Order: sequence, then structure tokens, then C-alpha cells
Amino acid sequence: MIPEDDRREITFAAELRRLRQRARLTLEGLAEASGVSARTIGGLERGHSLGPQRRTVVALADGLGLDQAERDVLEETAGVGRPRPVTAPAGWCVPPRAVPDFTGRDGEIGTIVALAGGSGPAASVVVLSGPGGIGKTTLAVRAGRRLAESAGLELFYVDLRGMDAEPLEPATALFRLLRALGVGNRDIPEGVDGRSGQLRALLEQQPAVIVLDNARDEEQVRPLLPGVGRARVLLTSRRLLTGLEGVERLAVPALAADAGLALLSGIIGGAEGPRGDGLAELAGLCGGLPLALRIIGNRLATRPNWTARQLADRLADSERRLGQINAGDLQITAAFAMSYDQLTPAAQRLCRRLALVPGPDFEAGLASVLCEAGVFDAEDLLEELYELGMLAQVGDGRYGFHDLIRLFAGDRLAREEKAAERERLLKAMTDWLLGVAVAAGRWFEPDYGAAPADWREPVDMSTSDAATAWLHTEADNWLGAYRTAVAREWDREVVATAGAFHWFSDHWDHWEHWREVFGGAVAAAERLGDAVAHATQLNNLAWAYGAGGERLKAAEIGLSAVRVAEQAGNLRQQGWGYQYAAHSLIPIDPAASLRYSEQADRLMEEAGDIEGRLSVLVTQSAALLFQNRPNDAAEKARQTLEVARAPQSGQAKRMIADMARLSGHWTLARVQEGLGEDDAAEDSCRTTAALAQSLGLPLYQAKAEVALARILHRDSRSDRDGRDAEAVATLRAARERFAALEATDDIAEADQLLEQWGNSTN
Repeated sequence: MIPEDDRREITFAAELRRLRQRARLTLEGLAEASGVSARTIGGLERGHSLGPQRRTVVALADGLGLDQAERDVLEETAGVGRPRPVTAPAGWCVPPRAVPDFTGRDGEIGTIVALAGGSGPAASVVVLSGPGGIGKTTLAVRAGRRLAESAGLELFYVDLRGMDAEPLEPATALFRLLRALGVGNRDIPEGVDGRSGQLRALLEQQPAVIVLDNARDEEQVRPLLPGVGRARVLLTSRRLLTGLEGVERLAVPALAADAGLALLSGIIGGAEGPRGDGLAELAGLCGGLPLALRIIGNRLATRPNWTARQLADRLADSERRLGQINAGDLQITAAFAMSYDQLTPAAQRLCRRLALVPGPDFEAGLASVLCEAGVFDAEDLLEELYELGMLAQVGDGRYGFHDLIRLFAGDRLAREEKAAERERLLKAMTDWLLGVAVAAGRWFEPDYGAAPADWREPVDMSTSDAATAWLHTEADNWLGAYRTAVAREWDREVVATAGAFHWFSDHWDHWEHWREVFGGAVAAAERLGDAVAHATQLNNLAWAYGAGGERLKAAEIGLSAVRVAEQAGNLRQQGWGYQYAAHSLIPIDPAASLRYSEQADRLMEEAGDIEGRLSVLVTQSAALLFQNRPNDAAEKARQTLEVARAPQSGQAKRMIADMARLSGHWTLARVQEGLGEDDAAEDSCRTTAALAQSLGLPLYQAKAEVALARILHRDSRSDRDGRDAEAVATLRAARERFAALEATDDIAEADQLLEQWGNSTN
């Protein structure tokens, strides 16, 4: 037996090393004699396990050839180091107190429990990442309690203070965990490696759930992770810690709107009565960020005379919002500043400058303009911001701010860069966005039809599809830049940008902002005193109102364009003004439409505008159809097709002719369907749909498909079943196109037909 006074001095590691050296055995020699691996023996002698299992001790004693007395001493030494039933000394690694009003994270907790419940031999590690204030700590502790209770394990917590000026050193964190697991001070090795090995060995024998909160980086946490066994680690960090291998990951999202409202309501003690008026709006201004919700809730709870509406009104001003989100020692800006201070100077500069981006998300090309570097350097900086939780990824290669972090970035921009520098950056970004938008829009103009020959921007502009994709994806950004140009009266840029969209707008005619785009250009051209540009943009604006269904307004604007163009002596814009007035009045006053279209035709012919004449012919055939003159309408449609067949110079002009052909065939289809000429109508519908598809006009394609479906459905041929099946399939395809375009009235028409045919979409 070991004398009482010597128990604290003798460790299993020291005794095993003494006995092996006495027996003149190497590690390999003892391994061969005992059957215990040399690696395990080496670990035992370094103190990685203070108390190995009894079967290991017996095997080592056999290999050393110990007598019974020496065996008893070795076993007792091992027993001293084995875990005791009561493992955690009071005060070591105690989790924070539970939050009583914890709300809205059931889905995330379920995900964490599932991720941590791996069946493999390795211990489970789940990394929870996200920006400051997203609620990682509270979520990790809550999920840790759930895991510990379900598995009958203890829960330990260590704040690694990763955002502090002096984060917790791994050696100190290991010491605290080992003490919590019951290891005495004198039994804890000095170095990080020894403590790390001891922790892994101990957790294999005595598994626990450990929350490692607020990690700085991979280097800080690697020594703290278990090896094999049932231990579970929940690791939180503002960084993604992408260098950690063999871990599960969860990006902690913002709270859903209903959960945010519930949390706010719980903090103030309910949302009933006048005090709760505006609570949903208040929750929305916090952007689902739990820290912001808690701060605002605490402010409201401690001011019983305030209503949610009063506080919401204070927060509505974005310039004051961040300053209002504070309560006692809790400040939302402090949470963001800790991450900001961790960034490199270049990443800080880009972070604050990205507050200038008008849209909710962006890609590296735009970021490169603001950081004034190459696109590859911009990508590296964006990844740094993403890694630290200052940006979120919102799509392939696209990034965006949380609303409150964006306000923080804007505040830093105002503080750290002078007004003249901010204005210079804003102008550079606006010029770049509008320049790319013009290049994309001109893909569809008769005189362009391609990207500029010297195109060098990091934006794919190789095809019209690529140009369209950029205009759609970046709509919030280039429209925001356009608004900036309008507000600052950068009139030449405004007119040039709107002018580049004249032909593209036909390919996106349901977009709700064309009136704003062309309306801004009308005012800019008028300020410039450019009458031709003024008339041109008035005509574009007339088109926009007509496309939006405000036909009388469109006709009025078109006739205004005629008057301005007359003053400028421009026949072409006079003709287009009459054409837009005529086209807008087709279903309202077809007789007036025909009068205006005759004037338009005369002016177009005098100006030599073949494309304009084609548009006029299309309008005349439609007006004749509305006057219930189907034969005259069909004749005008055939005239349209004849003119459209004439040789056209240039790909874009051929496209205009193809659009006229589309309209001509569509008019013929409607005439033929109305006269019961189903075979001819079917051919015209199929031709119309094919032309619309080739031109990238899904709305026209879908309308032709609806007409085709009607014709197929009423056909009485012998293969009626097959025709019916094709009719339903065609109508369903049309409905899908309407849905993609959010064409509500057309969707309703398709649904009504499907229901009549016994093929409801429900």
C-alpha cells in the first residue's frame, strides 16, 4: 500500500516509468510483453490518463513481471487518478443561467441535437457560427442542456473570449476543463500538449457535454476538442473556423418574424392593450437579431409609460437606429465593433464602403470598385468579412449585410472617411453600375447588339442571355445607382442609361420600375434642353404607362411627345408619339387609334423608319380587330408579314422584324379562331408561340399557348383523347409561365379553363 503522505507525490505516470526503466524495457519492449500498444504506454507515462482502466494495469503488470505487492501499489496509484462520481469542483466551468424567455429556436435545437448525435467512434463537435448578437451563446447553452439531460451527462461551459484583446489561452481553458472534470491541480501537466492529451483521455472515460463559447480561431480550439467516445462539444464563433476538420456546422440564422415578436412580447410581459401597439413593427426594425430584440425589450420593459409605437417611431429613422438600441451596458454597436476590430485594415475599409451599395446584396465586381482593387483581391476581402460574420452569403458568389450591420458599416463610413471621399466613391460606384447597365441594355439595340469591343469589366457580357441575367440580378443596385444620378441631377448619365433600355424594356415589360426610369430621363432631358432626347424619353414613358395598363395616360404622354418633337423638327419621334397614342387607345377608342396610326404611318414613311412602320401596321390590325372588322384586320396582319419579310440589315433589326411577324401571326390566330378556322388558327398559334420563345418573350408565348389549348380542346377529330391531353399540358405550361411573370389575370384565366375542363390545379 502507498503511505498516506506519499499518495499526493506518486502518480501513475511516474510509477510506470520507474518500473519500466527498472525492468530495462523500452516502450516497444513493454508493448510486446504486455499487449498494450507503445503509443498508449507513452501516453500513460506522459500523464495523458491519470487513471487507466484496471485491465490495462493488469496487462502492464504482467508484462513487467511484478509481484503481488508491486501490483497492488500500481493498481492503487491508478485508482487515485480515476474519475470520482462527483467530478466538478464548485465554480469550475459552470454554464450561464438559463434565459427564462428563450423563444423561437426549436428548429435549430433539433438540428444541433441531430448533428451532435453521430454514431461514429469520434466525439461529436458542432460549430455554431454567425454575427455578433445572433444568439449563438444562448442557443448553444440551451442545446447543450438538452443534450446533457438526454444522455445523462454533465454540462460544462468555457468562454474563450475570442473577441477580447487578450483571448483565453488554450492552456488556461484546458486547466479549467480538467479541474471541472475532477483533476487535482498537481495532477495537471504544465504544457498544452500534455493537458490536451489528458483531456481527450479523460473525456473518453468520462464523457461530458462541453460548450466552448466565443472562439477566436482554429488554433485556440484545436487542443480543446475530444478524440473518441461519447463526449459532445458545441463550439460558437463569429468566424466560420473553416480550418477545423471532422466537425458539423450550423450557421445560426436570424429569428423568424413571429419568433422575434414573441420574444419581444415575452420580455415586456405581453402585447395586450395600447402599450403593445406597434410591437410587430418594432420587432421588424430589429431584423430578427436576438440581442437587438432583448435590448429594445429591456428599454420598453423599464419604461412603463412608453408604448411600442413610440419606440418604433424613434427607431424608424435609420440614422438614429443604432444609437437607440442600447440598454444599460448592452449596446448593439459594441457587439458589431468587436468583429470590425478583428478585420484587417483593407477589410475594414471595404466593410464600411459596402454601406454605399444601394441593393441588399452584391458580388465581387461591384466590391472591387469600392475597394479600388482587382476582383480577386475583392473576393479575398469579401471572404474575410464572411468568415468573421460581417457578411452573409445570399447566393452563388453574392453577399449581403444584416440590416443593422449595414447601418453600423454606414456609421463607420461617416466617421472614418471624409465627406468628399464618400462622394467620390459614390460617383465611382454609380458610374460603374450605370456603365455596365448601359452595355447590357445595348445588347438589344439595332445599332449595337453586342458588348463593346473593348469590354474589360469583370461582368459576363458575352451574350444577350448573360446581359439579361445581370440586369435582372443587379436590378436593385443599378436602379439604386440610377436614383442617385437622378437625385444629384447627373442628367447626361440619366438620359444615356434610360436610352439604352428602350429595346430591352420589351423583354421585361412587366417590371414595375420602368415609369420611374423613363420619367427620370424625361426630366433630365428637359433640364438639358435637348428636345429630341426629351421627346424620345416621353415616348418611352408612354410605352411604360401603356405596358402598366394606364392607357389614357399613355396616350396623353404620347401626344405630348408629338408636340415636343414638332418643336425639334424630328419626324421620327413625332411618328412614335402618334404610334404610342394609337397603340394605347386600341381597346378604348379603336377609331381614334386608327386616326393616330395613319398619322404615325405617314411620318414613319417620310422619316424612312421601317421598324416604326411595322409597329404601326401591328397597331392597325389590332384596332381593326377591336372594331369587329376581322377580314380587314387579317389583311393588315398579312401586310405586316409581307413588310417583315423584306431583308433586314443587322441582327437587332431582324429581331424587330421577327417581333412584327410575331404580332402579325398572333393577329391572324385571333381572327382565324374567331371565324372558326381552327386548322389555320392552330398553325398561327404554334408559329406565334415558337417566335415568342425564340425572342425570349414568355408572356406572348404563354398567351399563344392558351389560345392553342382552346383550339385543341374543342377539336372533334378521331384522336380526341390525345388532343385533349395536349390541350391540358399546353395550358399548364402556359400557366407556369404566367406564374413566373406574376401575371395575375392571366393565371386566373388559365385556372378557370383548367377547372372547366376538369383539370383544376388544386
